[in-house]
Formats: sequence, structure tokens, C-alpha cells
Amino acid sequence: ASAPGAATSSQGVPYGGASSEGVPSAGVPSEPPAAASRRGRGSSRGWKLAVAAACVVLLAGGGWLVAQGGSGGEQDDASAAQGAGSAEGDAEQAWEQWRDANKTLTIGAKEDQPGLSLHNKDTGVWSGFDIDIAYALAEKLGYDKEQVDFYKVTTANRASKLKNGEVDLVVASYSMTPERVEKDGITFVGPYYMAGRSFLVRKNSAKYDLDEAADVQKYQVEVCTARDSTYVDHLQRQGYAIGKWQPDTYEECVDRLLDEDSKVYAVASDDVLLAGYAQRDPAHLKLLTSGYGTEPYGVAMEQGDPLLKSMVCSGLQEVLAGKEWSEMYMKNLAPLTGRKTAPRKPKPMTCPGE
Repeated sequence: ASAPGAATSSQGVPYGGASSEGVPSAGVPSEPPAAASRRGRGSSRGWKLAVAAACVVLLAGGGWLVAQGGSGGEQDDASAAQGAGSAEGDAEQAWEQWRDANKTLTIGAKEDQPGLSLHNKDTGVWSGFDIDIAYALAEKLGYDKEQVDFYKVTTANRASKLKNGEVDLVVASYSMTPERVEKDGITFVGPYYMAGRSFLVRKNSAKYDLDEAADVQKYQVEVCTARDSTYVDHLQRQGYAIGKWQPDTYEECVDRLLDEDSKVYAVASDDVLLAGYAQRDPAHLKLLTSGYGTEPYGVAMEQGDPLLKSMVCSGLQEVLAGKEWSEMYMKNLAPLTGRKTAPRKPKPMTCPGE
């Protein structure tokens, strides 16, 4: 993972590693229909602004056919304006067709990450920073909250849910890496958040005194992380004692950590994700100081839909341009991180044409 401004792959991915307002998801299907035939009308102002912005990046990236040449001067200016207007009209029509084919927007999210993404199974309410990001993007695309379906995903199955057409987007603490783009056939828009790497350990261990990441490596205690996460390769490269078998979720790792008969003494993941678990059980868990790398969270989607990617990118830029992002952070993540103010906003790096 890398911070904004780092080198990127050919796909534009940086190298490196009820809602908050009490509104339930439109539904939590155990097996949702394929990502088609799921869209109502929603608000038109937000998505029309996004279409205009998307048209700009598509034009810049060669995503739309624009007449070239001319005699220069005012005639060329008029022709250029006419071409841009025509392209915007084409983009608006294309997005209307996309919306008509998708009556609701299905978004993959994790259900067990306090502060980031949590699903209350009794009320059907989803809450957290990732959920607020997802709802804000949906609004920019013209979807009301009632037209958004959240579908449970895990670290291990996020890519397959996109490839199978079960979800349109994934907003699930999904680290952007070129390996995932190349191997899984997905693409990202982002980052929308930069997480630090850290460890969660037992607060009072009779056998090991773990106060920093170096101790986890020094004592070669067994580390648990989610299967197919970026931490699997990272831990192996850095010489940590990672277990031979990893679970699908971090929740399962935490359960192992709390089991006194388990050999797991540390859980490796993103600092903000682990902070949620530490706050939930402060008597038994503690978060070690982070600072050995970052994980850029991105909005994931299947490759091959430049209009959708441009729309999501334009929507995310709009979210980051105003106060929404900082308000989301202070409401959901500041209670976990202890910050009094929101950190610097990330700058999306993967908009088409940039």
C-alpha cells in the first residue's frame, strides 16, 4: 500500500498495500439477484452533476468519440462546445439506461467491523464509515437510501461477488493493490481512506509481553489475519509467524485471540479496523501502535464499465470536496482513533483520464 502520490500500476492503482441515520438497508438478501434490473428513479440532481463530471474524464481518457479537426478560431470553439455537449448528452443517456437496468444499487459490505461497517441483524440497520461512504456515493449516482441493498461480503469472497454479478460495488475496507486488479479482474476508485497497519493483542498475557510490533516478531508468536488479505504476503515477507490456516473474517481471528487455549497471540490488520474490536472489549484486548505502512481503501467494481467507474469517481470527488467526509470520520472513526479533528482527506488517484 502507498500514500497518495505514489507510483501506480498500468490500471492506475497505487502500489502498496439501519445507516448512521437509522435507515435500514433496502434489503439484506442471502442470495441477491444478479446485478441487473434493480433501479428506480431517485434524485436526478446529484447524478446529473456526476454525469457532467464523468463526461469530462471520459473525454480526457478517450472514452467517448469526439469530432476532431476544424478551421480554428471561433468555429473550432463552437465545434468543440457542440461536441462536448453532444458527449454529455450521450453520457446522460447511457447512464439513464444503466439506471433503468439496475432498479436498486447492490453494495457489498462487511457486517462485523465496528466503526467501519456493522450490521444489526435484529433491526436490519447498517452503520459505520464504509456504510456512510456507500450511501453518499449512491446518492451521487441518483439512488435514494431505500434503493440501496447491502449484501454481506468477506475479505475472501469480495472479488468473486463482483465477478458473479451479485453486487455492483464493494465498499468493505478493500485495500487497492495492482495484484488484485490483475488477478481478480476488478478495478478500484479511490482511495477514500488511508488506514495504518497494526496488531491487536491480548491485554494481559501471562506468557508474552507484547507492547509493539517488534515484540510480535521477536517472540515469533502466531499471528492471525483474514484469508486473501494483503497481510498474508506482508507478514510472510517480514518474517512474522503467520498461522498455516487463516479464517474468512477478522472476527474469527479475534475469537481465536480471546481463546486462552488458542496459539494465536496477535491479529494483524488495519489500525482503524482493529481499534473497533479493542474498544468493544478493552478489558481483554489492546491495540499496538501502528506506523509500519498504510492500506488505501478503494471502491471496487468489475472491470469493463468505464461509465460506472467515472460516475463513482466523480461522486467520490464530490464527497471529498465538501464537509461530508470529515463529518463521516468524526462520527464513526474519531471515537476509535481518539482524534479531535479529521485527518487530511485522501485524493482519489484512479479516475479515468487522469
